[in-house]
Amino acid sequence: MASQSRNRIYNRLGKINDEDRNVMVSLLAKAGYAVRIGKERPGDRGKTQYFVEFWEEDDANESVKNRMV
Repeated sequence: MASQSRNRIYNRLGKINDEDRNVMVSLLAKAGYAVRIGKERPGDRGKTQYFVEFWEEDDANESVKNRMV
């Protein structure tokens, strides 16, 4: 089984709003990536940081998805 490398795009400067995140998710999904939007509070302090996480699914998961559709 190949290891999955997950990448995150953070909203560090507060310039990416909810609509921009949704567009980014749809573009990554159309490109064939598995995608999710998440949020975290670093160290119990500060503002909540939103991020878009994406990764490539391995072939085993792809065949299961195709059978379910």
